[in-house]
Amino acid sequence: MKKLLEKAKEARKTQRLRQLLDRAIDRVRDALAGAEPRLQPVPVRVKRRKG
Repeated sequence: MKKLLEKAKEARKTQRLRQLLDRAIDRVRDALAGAEPRLQPVPVRVKRRKG
C-alpha cells in the first residue's frame, strides 16, 4: 500500500512539473514570436532521470 501511495505522489509531482515546463515553454515561444515570427519550434532540453 505504501508503495502505491508513493507512486501516486510521484506521478502527481511529475505531472505538475510537466505542466509548469509546458507553460514556461509556451511563454518562451510567445516571447520569441513577438520579437520576430519564426517557424522552427524552440529547442528545449529536458534532462530525464532514469528510474
